[in-house]
Amino acid sequence: MVAVNAPPNELLPEQQDREILKDEPRARIERIGTGQAAVVRKTYFNLGLRRLQTFLRRPRAAREFRNLQLVQAAGVPCTEPIAWQARWRLGFVLQSTLVTRYLPGTRQLKSVLQELPRRDRARALLVTRIGELLAALHRAGILWAAPMPRNLLLRGDPARADLLLCDLPAAVHFRRTIHGAAIALLDLFDAAGSPSRRRDFSAAERLRLLTAYGGGDRTAARRLYRALDRRTRIGHRLRKNFVMALRTYILPAAVPDRPGREPPRR
Repeated sequence: MVAVNAPPNELLPEQQDREILKDEPRARIERIGTGQAAVVRKTYFNLGLRRLQTFLRRPRAAREFRNLQLVQAAGVPCTEPIAWQARWRLGFVLQSTLVTRYLPGTRQLKSVLQELPRRDRARALLVTRIGELLAALHRAGILWAAPMPRNLLLRGDPARADLLLCDLPAAVHFRRTIHGAAIALLDLFDAAGSPSRRRDFSAAERLRLLTAYGGGDRTAARRLYRALDRRTRIGHRLRKNFVMALRTYILPAAVPDRPGREPPRR
């Protein structure tokens, strides 16, 4: 077993008060503890072919821990990373665990949007905020790779549009801004151009998101809108898979993190 930045109680033993929020073959998400000390523990299980892909690679929990740190450093609201831990066998990652701060009073943005009427003012504010968060990430050189409503949390009243990022295992960090660059279209397609987003958002809402991304530039937003409409789903998937494979598996050093040190910077 390898543990990095793990708290003294080994990422919170089972006897503590806990609530299972999600339990699937590949992942289990739990709330551990109560009050201000409560945390969320995510345990990722690598099964079958997925385990083969982990050979001498950084565990998912380690990647997400580091990505959350980078997002925090960029001043973008997100869940607070506390610790991560992983178990290896013969160079393969059996499972990895991430602990983040529990945020009471938060809800998944996807469920909130499903409840709000299309013309609700709060909904418009939320869509605008998504665009602003994406712009902040891209200016910091961070490609989210999963900018979807299910990966955002709303804290409090929808009219306040207080959003936080909560799921970033696939994010990629560049040493320069990617705002408005061609690679930014990978995030913008998932956020505003994919078939799923076209079902979630009206054309006006998609344009609103892109306008917020561009800092209010409607002309640039319309150009982005047309560019996203020309993209095919399979073409987007091929581009995204190439970038993810290159930045996650090929360019980083092919050695796992060791106890007592931070995950290496990409």
